[in-house]
Amino acid sequence: MAPKLSAAILRQLGKIPDTDLAERTGISVKDVQAARQLRGIRPAGWTTWTKKEIKLLGTMSDVDVGKIVGVTKTAVARKRQELGIESYGYSRKEARHRWTKKQVAWLGKLPDAEIARRVELDTTTVASKRESMGIPSVRKGRPARKWTKRELGWLGKLSDAEIARRMGTGRRKVIAKRQALGIENPTVAAAKERWTPQVIKMLGKMPDAEVSRKTGIPISAVSGYRSRHGIRISPKRHTWTPAEIKMLGVKSDAEIAKMIGIKPNSVAAKRRSLKIPTT
Repeated sequence: MAPKLSAAILRQLGKIPDTDLAERTGISVKDVQAARQLRGIRPAGWTTWTKKEIKLLGTMSDVDVGKIVGVTKTAVARKRQELGIESYGYSRKEARHRWTKKQVAWLGKLPDAEIARRVELDTTTVASKRESMGIPSVRKGRPARKWTKRELGWLGKLSDAEIARRMGTGRRKVIAKRQALGIENPTVAAAKERWTPQVIKMLGKMPDAEVSRKTGIPISAVSGYRSRHGIRISPKRHTWTPAEIKMLGVKSDAEIAKMIGIKPNSVAAKRRSLKIPTT
């Protein structure tokens, strides 16, 4: 059962990264995320969906889109449903469908659309089943459509959904063709290019906003990637000057902390390390 969060903690939801709030309060990241999502609060640093990010919806699983954009799969699913975009892969109904011998016999003899109507499935699902069995399609007596050089050139450069739209065909047909040619999904490739070893090394060593500014990656994506990989932001260490050290034991820890902009317990720790008694 999820713990009951105090009003003070609830006020921080969405204002600082979930991982940071979890670390400060001793509550698990999972419980913090659940509390925030339950209240419809967007994660810290959230920016509005860009056109490029919206184009990812439906071209891969909600989980994968979430990893790229830097939000949860729930947030991705909510946005996709809001725009009326079908989910990637088989729906629960399609995944449960068991093909009868009679239905299998229709493949390649009737148009995919007609079979889809009869079995109450998506046309691309029927096409996927037919292609998995190596059965050519039938299109009103004409042979199956052949890919042109131009269309083949789109693979790996445009999203599967965009290619399907341009060709007027099913997205799964595009996916099957791309995979058959050993071409990587462009959106997945783009994610690999984004999270280079150099970018990953920055995470936790500087604020997410600074990483975002230097790399051009949305701050929500930076925070999300860091949170998923358990990378904590290292606190910036204060370099003590001789003048500040002279104040230790002369002024109170709280006064010094306020003057130099750090926490009182940090001042106390420094004072104790130098064996200086408190005032």
